[in-house]
Parts: sequence; C-alpha cells; structure tokens
Amino acid sequence: MLFTWLQTVLTGRDAQRDARVDWDAKYGTDTDSSVELDGLTIRQDSRRYGERYQASDPRVLADSLKYIGLDPRGHRFVDLGCGKGRMLIVAAELGFSSCVGVEFADELARAARRNVAASGFRTISIVHGDAGNYAFRDEPFVLYLFNPFSAPIMQRVRDNLLKLKRADYTVIYKNARERRLFDEMPTLRYRGSPPPHRGLWGTHVWVPRR
Repeated sequence: MLFTWLQTVLTGRDAQRDARVDWDAKYGTDTDSSVELDGLTIRQDSRRYGERYQASDPRVLADSLKYIGLDPRGHRFVDLGCGKGRMLIVAAELGFSSCVGVEFADELARAARRNVAASGFRTISIVHGDAGNYAFRDEPFVLYLFNPFSAPIMQRVRDNLLKLKRADYTVIYKNARERRLFDEMPTLRYRGSPPPHRGLWGTHVWVPRR
C-alpha cells in the first residue's frame, strides 16, 4: 500500500491500473532498458549535463495531447534527448506529420535508428548531435523532454525557442526539474498536468500564449 501511494504521488500513475505491457514486442524494437551515460561515446562537451536514458511511458504523449485538445496532424514532433527512440515511434503512431529525435550518445543514436527502421515509419529522423544546438523551425511543433539534461543545456534550448518568429509550439516535459525556464518564457502559458500523469515526477505542459 505504501509503495502504491508513493508511486502515485511521485509519478501521477495509479499503480493498480499500470499493467506492464511489452511495448517493444509490437515492432520488435529494443527501447525499454535504461542506460547510464558512463561508458557511452559522447563527443560533445555537454556530457556532464546529460542524464541517463530511461524509456518514457508511451501513454504520456497521447494523454497530454488529449488534455490540451491538440490534433497532431500538421505538427512536427521534436524529442530532445531521444535515447533509443521510443517516443518518436509513439508520435508517428499518433499521426504527427514528421518526427525528429536528437541524441548526443553514439550508441543511443544508433539504437534509435535501428528501432525506427524496425518500426517501419518513414516520418522519423534521428539527428546525432547536441540538443542545445538544435535549430527549431518556424512551424507548428510539439517539443518533448523527459528530464534529458540539466539547466545549462535547457537554457540554450529555451534561447533557441525564443529565436523563432512565432510561438506556435507546445512543450511536454516529464520530470520537469528545470520547469522554471519555461514558466518564465513570455511566449508560453503553463497549462498543467494530464490527470493520469500528475505528481512530483509527473508531466507538465506549456501551450502558446495567445
């Protein structure tokens, strides 16, 4: 009982209905196991700001889109720190017009490409590089973050967002340790957390300020 309550408080998920499903069996992918950065080949100086890879709950994206009433068709999906690419495949399933993942670890970027190939979706691309250098396009998109890195890189991401001519983007941030950076952005309005994913380690959503 104590563990169930603690899981709900921290992640927002109800452990009683959080049945484990072998998501990778659907496409023959390998996205589940977590990976520490120690031992991975990372050529960027931002290694010290990165966090380990941990697979996202596939339901986070669908629940977040439903919560804010966003139709993914006509939107690009961007996952910074995409790891093995699970959420890119989830986004393609949901109907995003294109999906791009950015990953700085050589081994994880290669794993993401293998998983994307196994999924069969042709709308997904992987960028092997530093998320802080990613140049966003002036188009409608959803930015997804699962606690991928600490403040120095997140500040660069924020600054790159602010360079856009129009703020036609939504941010979905799980385990939002640096959420204040988005709270303070004049282009965004904090929308809240999808009910199934509330909690200290839950998911937070920002939408364009109109």
